Parts: sequence; C-alpha cells; structure tokens
Amino acid sequence: MFSCLGIKSSVLKEKGMRYFWSRMHPDDVEPWLSVLNELMNFTLDDISVADRKKMSYTWNYRFKNAKGKYVNIIQNTTPLEFDIDNKPILGLAHYTVLSHKIKMDVCATAKFLNANNEYETKYFNNFSQKLLTNGVSNRERDVIRLLILNYSSKEIASKLFITPNTVDTHRRNIIHKLNISTTGELVALLKMNKITI
Repeated sequence: MFSCLGIKSSVLKEKGMRYFWSRMHPDDVEPWLSVLNELMNFTLDDISVADRKKMSYTWNYRFKNAKGKYVNIIQNTTPLEFDIDNKPILGLAHYTVLSHKIKMDVCATAKFLNANNEYETKYFNNFSQKLLTNGVSNRERDVIRLLILNYSSKEIASKLFITPNTVDTHRRNIIHKLNISTTGELVALLKMNKITI
C-alpha cells in the first residue's frame, strides 16, 4: 500500500476496514461488494472442494492514493487456506496499480489451473454494466419505470392492463434477477445513480 499508493500500513491497521472503504471510489463500493459475494457463491456452488486450491480470482476497483487521486487497482488472489466448510478464507494476493486516466468497468474473473498448467476462465461478470441491459424483460422494464414513479402494484396493473398479482410476480422476478432484497432498494439504486431504463 505504501510503495504503490503512499498509504502507510500503520494507518490502515489503526483505522481499519471503514477507512479502506472510505478511500474506494463511491461508485465502486457496491459493485466491489457484489464481486466478493458472487465469486464466493460461485466457488461454493460450482467448484469442487478438490479444485478450489487451483483457482485464481481477479477483480478491480478505484482507490484514492495518498495524493488524493483515484487510481485503478487490479487485485489477483489465489486461495491458500480454507475453513472447515472448505470456504476460502486466506489467500495470496498481488495488486496492479494503473493510471486514473484508464476507464475500467468493475469486473470479476475466476480461473482454474487445468491439467495443462493453463488457466481457463470459469466465471466472468462485468458489475459496472447493470443487468438492466440484458437481464430484464421489456415488461419488467415497464414495471420498473412505474415503480420509480412511486406507483403501487394495483396502479401499475391498471396502467399496463395486467393483474396486480402479475405485477407482484414481475417484482419478485426483478429482485431475483438483479440480486437485490426489495424493489425499494432497486428504486433507490436507480434514482441515486441516475440509471435510465
């Protein structure tokens, strides 16, 4: 952290993770948390216990250096230790620091070291591109637009000529597809980030 970013390790130890998060670019905190969550879920659901030691994970985010400028951090981590449920808990990480002038989406990759000693990609996701572009149907977009305008399920049903029960089904599907907890969270996210649908 000191040689690349000018931040002393003693400061990080003293101030902890909240300080670390405060130095991340505000637009990258949520995608970064999603990256960590998705990579762990992918590992536990799709990678056998025996193969977890052969995995390598990469993700990126922007971080404010000691001079107050955001730089791109690319983190690559290989798990070394696992808990009793074979969940990776400790890894060897190395970081690449790139100029703030380079525009990078927050992405995550999981690669497996195969029998030929070559890494093959098992997982990739771009967390900066909201799933609204290709994961949500046109009818679900209609529902989202009306949710943003604070219409109830009954009012949405009336406007779209469908039943309130169908609207509620669309709402549940949207929540599931976007990996969020509530449609209220979706509305807040869209309004805060000024995302158009």
